[in-house]
Amino acid sequence: MTTASGGDPNPDPANARTFDHRHASLDGIPASCAEALRSGDFVFHYAHRSHGFQIIVGAESIEAKTPTYAFETEYCDVPQQEGAFLMWDGMIDTDLIPGEEYWATEAGINDVRTILGGHPEIRYSMWAWSSEISEQTEEDVQRYLDVLDALGQEFPEVTFIYMTGPGDEEYNGVNRTERNQQIRDFCREHGKILYDFEDLDVHADGERHTTTVDGVEIPMQHPRYDVETSGNAEYEHTHTTQGACENKAMAFWRMMAELEGCAQ
Repeated sequence: MTTASGGDPNPDPANARTFDHRHASLDGIPASCAEALRSGDFVFHYAHRSHGFQIIVGAESIEAKTPTYAFETEYCDVPQQEGAFLMWDGMIDTDLIPGEEYWATEAGINDVRTILGGHPEIRYSMWAWSSEISEQTEEDVQRYLDVLDALGQEFPEVTFIYMTGPGDEEYNGVNRTERNQQIRDFCREHGKILYDFEDLDVHADGERHTTTVDGVEIPMQHPRYDVETSGNAEYEHTHTTQGACENKAMAFWRMMAELEGCAQ
């Protein structure tokens, strides 16, 4: 049974939970918990573009090494495999999903309604920012937050997981930092579940990496994961390394273990 709830009309800040670099480990997920997450009792709906794909390919990489963490996605549908964590990958007819196809237009919102209304087995839904986070205004991000909040009220059996955007570009870096903090502040104040993608980007080896843009110090993707300047190999067209993808996937697994109430 999930310990998190979506759509509380009277949100309690005490319910806020953030999953970030502190959760990028499979420690604390007992075998019984991994088995429960592979039970097929629920489906996770996930819409994303290239950066968001990091979670999926990272999970597949972990599965190849540790079959305990079996993970199965299906293109725009419910996976049929048994004995694996089940993820609906995409929306109705594509898995490359800009905001306009999930939260930023009425058509996108209606597609979310169609998917959730037709598939009560979906217990979670999440949309991932890509590089567009850097160009969003405060009003744009507030719409994202308000739409997810409203959908949570409309579908109280579904937990909507909020995300920050990637931290791998200096372009509009100050605005990107502010918009990601706007998302964190909203989630903390309104008792939401947050998967902090930017935080996972900027932490490695116990260090939080920063840079200075326009005279402002901002969080920046750690050089360990940087494929633009460090010479690291890009993994599966995800803009980052295999290690970074696995890191994201471990944080995802840990988040699900805690939300499902079976983590130690």
